[in-house]
Amino acid sequence: MLKNTESEPNMPLYYKVQSYILDLIKSNKLKEGDFIPTEMELSSMFHVSRPTVRQGLNTLVAKGYLKRQKGKGTFVTKPKILKENTRFIESYNREMHKKGLIPETKVLEIAIKICPHSLIDKLGVEEGDKIIKLKRLRYAYSNEEKDKKPILLTTVYIPYKKFPNLIMYDFEKRSLYEVFEENNIYIKKAIREIEAKLSNKETSSLLKIKEGSAIHFISSFGYGEDGSVIEYSESMYPGERNKFIVEITR
Repeated sequence: MLKNTESEPNMPLYYKVQSYILDLIKSNKLKEGDFIPTEMELSSMFHVSRPTVRQGLNTLVAKGYLKRQKGKGTFVTKPKILKENTRFIESYNREMHKKGLIPETKVLEIAIKICPHSLIDKLGVEEGDKIIKLKRLRYAYSNEEKDKKPILLTTVYIPYKKFPNLIMYDFEKRSLYEVFEENNIYIKKAIREIEAKLSNKETSSLLKIKEGSAIHFISSFGYGEDGSVIEYSESMYPGERNKFIVEITR
């Protein structure tokens, strides 16, 4: 069924197994949900011990390419996307391009509204002031992935007086932060709060996950040079598709 086990002669034995499985995944010969050959089959295929096979597979499990299911075997899964927006202020598109992924955005809503009472203090506006609401579903995938799934649902609120013409831009093609910068609006500081939550029915439907699934909920304030709030956002990341890095220095 799965052949072609040739590799570099001086390659460590466990790495040969690891590279073989990874090549099958990247070439789409093994897809998400497919079970890989058993440890016994791989042991026979490469003429190595089962502990050596296990050592090679353990790395792929740790990196998120494989998942073990007790009593059934080991199957292919998608690695979580490492998000660094807890460390840097950077546009989503730039961050995904750096990771070698293709970003894609679907705008669910963009509208001018009267600021709801719950956001008045957050945005530093007066009662009755207008705001712009931008709700987007975001994807990131490699060239091989045809079954892309959303990795982020985000809603951002901007005081209307900060950028009255914002609604004129196409945010399925443009990055919000890049549009800000083109108009000499710069986010100089961001404060982000991360919570663990369970997805509700609407969120689950949009993110294509089961209702009640674990999600990372991040609320974020972006501040301008004068210290005023430029944007406030609420973002939901499926736990099964994302992980975050937080850097602390002393």
